Amino acid sequence: MSDWEPNLYLKFDRERTQPSIDLSMKILTVRPRRMIDIGCGPGNSTNVLKVRWPQAEIIGLDSSNAMIAEARAKYPMIEWLCADASGDLTQLGKFDLVFSNAAIQWMPRHEQLLRKLFNMLNAGGMLAIQVPNTERMPVYIELGKLAASDKWKGRFAEVAGVHSMHDASFYYDIICGLSDEVDLWETRYFHVMNTHADIVKWYSSTGLKPYLDCLKDDAPRAEFQMDFENALRGAYPVQADGRVLFPFTRIFFTLKRDDAAKSRLPLHFKTLTSD
Repeated sequence: MSDWEPNLYLKFDRERTQPSIDLSMKILTVRPRRMIDIGCGPGNSTNVLKVRWPQAEIIGLDSSNAMIAEARAKYPMIEWLCADASGDLTQLGKFDLVFSNAAIQWMPRHEQLLRKLFNMLNAGGMLAIQVPNTERMPVYIELGKLAASDKWKGRFAEVAGVHSMHDASFYYDIICGLSDEVDLWETRYFHVMNTHADIVKWYSSTGLKPYLDCLKDDAPRAEFQMDFENALRGAYPVQADGRVLFPFTRIFFTLKRDDAAKSRLPLHFKTLTSD
């Protein structure tokens, strides 16, 4: 997949940053001195952590050179590292907080990945993750239908395996074996878009991007985006004020590392939803 586009991603900076804020506010039992933001993108999520814990050492890590360059230019007081989080990170040492906002869906083998990230924690440290849950969202369903249509089928073979998507039950079955202090919840955000074209712009920097990468020329890319916009018109009605509501569902979970207590503490499991 081609490199990410920070400027396109940040067109909806406020909406993309809010889940980072919400996740950080759930971190109440840990006062981290050393943190890492996995898949930090252009640094907006990492800066949320820096604002909350200004004295802590923090590393923002991302595999995109473009994203790291944007983050470094905007937040020079933070340490940035361009690296693949799905690879070996043991050289970075241990952390009190391993944080990731809307990033692990682009990484494979979540069972192994989450165990690896959990093992990067100091005793008493916390792993905090947010991941989009798009499987039942119209934007994801309509994209799949369009890609499989007679007009476009056969053009997107390279997309297979790029995106890892799972539900809350899948993640619970992994994390309940790692910690007895687990919180798991889901939030549905309602983003207000001016037009259906804005939904296409939003998705062009994330879920739509692998499809656009398969279309090498500008003309078919523009045509595919227009077909996608037309499909979204039937899925997202125009509201009374002429704008469009774009509901977006996200899964959150935190788990604390306390190896000595794991075998005797009762399971703490909470499910919250704003639906």
